[in-house]
Parts: sequence; C-alpha cells; structure tokens
Amino acid sequence: MSPGERTALRNAAILVLVASVGRWAADQVEPRGDALVGGPDRGAALAEASREVEADAARRSRPLEPGERLDANRASEADLDRLPGVGPAVAAAWVAHREAHGGFAGPGDLTAIRGVGPATVERLAPFLQFSRAGPMLVRREDPAARRGSAPARGSSSVDLNTADSVALVGVPGIGPALAGRILGRRRRTRFGGVEDLLEVRGIGPATLERLRPHVVVRRR
Repeated sequence: MSPGERTALRNAAILVLVASVGRWAADQVEPRGDALVGGPDRGAALAEASREVEADAARRSRPLEPGERLDANRASEADLDRLPGVGPAVAAAWVAHREAHGGFAGPGDLTAIRGVGPATVERLAPFLQFSRAGPMLVRREDPAARRGSAPARGSSSVDLNTADSVALVGVPGIGPALAGRILGRRRRTRFGGVEDLLEVRGIGPATLERLRPHVVVRRR
C-alpha cells in the first residue's frame, strides 16, 4: 500500500470515528420517544404560565400616573398592588374582602381590610375613587342590602356569553380575578349552560349554587 493510500485510509477511519462519537453523544442527550408524549403541551402550558406571571409582575410594578386614581370597588388585585403602602398580601385581602362583603362606600370602610389601618387609609385616599353603580357596592349598615336579593331569572340575570368584566364583577361572589377567568373560558368556547362554570378554576359546586340565581345562559 502506498503512503498516499495509507493516508487516505487513515483519514477515512478518523471520519468514521468522529461520526460514531457524535452519534453516541446525540443519543445521550436526545430524549426517548416515550418521554416526548405530552411534551409539547406541557411546554406550551409552561410558556403561557410564564407569560402570565411576567405580565402580572409588570402590571404590579407600574407606578401610578400623575393624577391617576383607582376605583376601590373595581380595580384588580394587580392594580391595587400599585398603590403606595399596599403590597401583594394587602391587595389580595382587599379583593377577598370585596368579593365576600361587597364594595366600599368610602375611605373609612377600608379599615375592614386585614392589614389596613387609619394611617394607611389616609395615605391611600388621594389615589382612590369609589364607584356607586352596580350591586357590588353593599353598605354594611344596611342589613337588607347585605343579605341581597336574587334578581329575577331572565330579567336582570347576567348572561355569561355576553357580559363584560364590569357586569361580571357586579355579580355577588365574582371579583375581578374570577371574572377574568370566566372571560378566558368564554374566549375558548361559549357557555352551553350555567353548569359550565364548573370548568372555571375557583368555581366548585357550592360556588356554582351561590352564583346560579344571578347568572344565565340565554339561547340564541
């Protein structure tokens, strides 16, 4: 065998060896076929969750504009977190109290929120307004209003397929966060019946029964 032939043979052997090593390395890092089952769906869900977390963080960190005032009875938890002296815990307690007891008639009512005292109310007052429209606002001194009365079905009941976020938040027991999840469910597909609310995170059988007198799905 001539020197040239030996060199060519050696080069060919090296190429085969490199290719074999590369293939072996790829096999070590490439997931097995059965590990990929459901993989793309989980990846999409994780990406969507990550985007939601980033968007929520961006909303919470955005400072109030000069002269901006938030509606104490309508603002979302993320927006309430933007108020001076209101962190995530107080914002969550604010929304939870509002969903359980109705809206606030004025700044003094805010002391009913866990973690909010008179000094905090004084600091927050310039940045707040208090809506008076809708059934969400319940004066605590009015026992009849606190008990509430179920609207007549088919008249003032809120249609789950047409209501906007303001109308949904006006339903006793539905706050901004839950209203957003209801609208998200509707964007995927229209409600076929009130029972479809069970597909919304945070609504179980007991909550459904509390909402049932106030909501409807009208056939079109």
